[in-house]
Amino acid sequence: MKTKRQICSSTALFAVLLLTACAQQVAPTGGPPDKTPPRIVQVVPAPKSTRVPLDQEIEFTFSESMDHKSLRKAVFITPNPHENVRYKWKGRRLRVILGDALKPDRTYVVTLGTDLKDAHGNALRQSYTLAFSTGEELSEGKISGRVFGKQVSGTLVWAYILENGHDPNPVSDEPDYVTQTDAKGRFEFTNLSQGEYRVFAVQDKDRNRFYEPGTDALGVPTRDLTLTEGNLEENGLNFRLTFPDSTRPALLDVSAEDNRHLLLEFDEALSPAGVEVLGNYRIKPKKSSSTDSLRVRLAYLSARNAQEVHLATEPQRAKVTYELRVQNLTDLAGNVVDPDYNTAEFVGSALPDTLGPKLLSTVPRDSAQAVPDSGSIVLHFSEPVEPGSLEAHLHLLDSTGTHVAGHLRWLTPASAAFSAGSPLKGSAWYRVQVALDSVLDLQGNPGADSTFRLAFRTVNPDTFSVIRGKVIDEDSTATGPIILQIRQSGKNAHQAEVRLAQPGPYEFSAVFPGTYALEAFRDRDENGRYSYGSALPFVPAERFVIYADSVKVRARWPNEGNDIVFTK
Repeated sequence: MKTKRQICSSTALFAVLLLTACAQQVAPTGGPPDKTPPRIVQVVPAPKSTRVPLDQEIEFTFSESMDHKSLRKAVFITPNPHENVRYKWKGRRLRVILGDALKPDRTYVVTLGTDLKDAHGNALRQSYTLAFSTGEELSEGKISGRVFGKQVSGTLVWAYILENGHDPNPVSDEPDYVTQTDAKGRFEFTNLSQGEYRVFAVQDKDRNRFYEPGTDALGVPTRDLTLTEGNLEENGLNFRLTFPDSTRPALLDVSAEDNRHLLLEFDEALSPAGVEVLGNYRIKPKKSSSTDSLRVRLAYLSARNAQEVHLATEPQRAKVTYELRVQNLTDLAGNVVDPDYNTAEFVGSALPDTLGPKLLSTVPRDSAQAVPDSGSIVLHFSEPVEPGSLEAHLHLLDSTGTHVAGHLRWLTPASAAFSAGSPLKGSAWYRVQVALDSVLDLQGNPGADSTFRLAFRTVNPDTFSVIRGKVIDEDSTATGPIILQIRQSGKNAHQAEVRLAQPGPYEFSAVFPGTYALEAFRDRDENGRYSYGSALPFVPAERFVIYADSVKVRARWPNEGNDIVFTK
């Protein structure tokens, strides 16, 4: 950058300004902004040098002037020399002075991460690693992989050597090796010694090089890795980042809606697992013997708010204070309800249950277009419904008024899904009719004195296509179903899921035209959703595959050959 020195002599000012360089940096004028990433053009000692002296200084020469402040967050030396390191800049050259930190017969790795920037704010395109040895040989082990997610550039990746049965804790234990991901989330460790490794990815938000739960996202590995003389390279170690949830759900409140219904409110969404188990709820008068209790007849999770649980009880005694205790309910991360916050009190209601069920919402909505031909209609009611009354008074009719046969499946005691017995005609209008005054709640109260009507039009079958492929798992010992998911890009995106019991062919049918992302995971714990694992106690994350290419779908043109391969 050109600079000028200001001289206060009025007689020679113009000449001096033309001939003199100044100490004040100014922004360049004119021309496009500099967007070129800096490069490392020379290093000392040379990469992969052996028998390096113990007093060796390390030098990096860059292609342009660098932002000195960014170095603090971007340099990693392993084994860690702790407080013995000093850094000195001279122009484009950086000297790393290690003092007496180097030890005999060791392989050292110096990594300049992607947080290192030039004077214009451009970061290194990818981490640079310099390896050298003070002994006769250089360790040659290598581990590489990728961190998937949003804004993963510069994510820290920590490798721990597993020794003496110790499980490393990223909260408190310093890693043995550190690197950073590039703009696409890719990382690589080189020159590792032989041994067993556990690797974590840490999205260090405040760049303090510590993992702080609740602030920093963490990626847990799908497996530990072992480098041996016959296997010095492990590739494909991939991560998904998450904020580990170790906070237990808490019961906030319980209220009596009438003398037979309770509404429970929790501080976070609950998993459906265990909610309908009646033994997980105990209600008794606060001033009573332990044998006197209020029986729970039904329990279910609200279809519209997963923080709410509905209970149907035997008749409550008016103005009696009850204590409710819940147990074994879990949040979406599997944390069991907090035993310190699992009780609440309510006053028994005198209000009898005289109101009938209300139809709260449906899928599809009235007048919906391009509805899939599966003929699935979901109805959500305000309270549990007597199953036979809905089955007898729900009808699906085609455009001629002919009844369409099907069956009813209960999602919860208050929500049901009707499915046609065979695919509906394409590009055709259908009607749903429900005689609400004949739909009863568990006390026999009828719904509103009216008939609910809903019309929808099915999609033109020529609009659809299919996505096909096969799933291959190189690990023959792996267990659990395989869940495949597609997600369309853009607004109002189409999503779909396919479950396979074991590796083999798969097909997504009735897929709308568009561009899709395809991914899959092996559901080892069979809970129906991806499990991110745990650092301590160590539980490996579930194995997953992000299909490398976008899948482009055109109407009536099957897209085939999209194979998913789980590496061993």
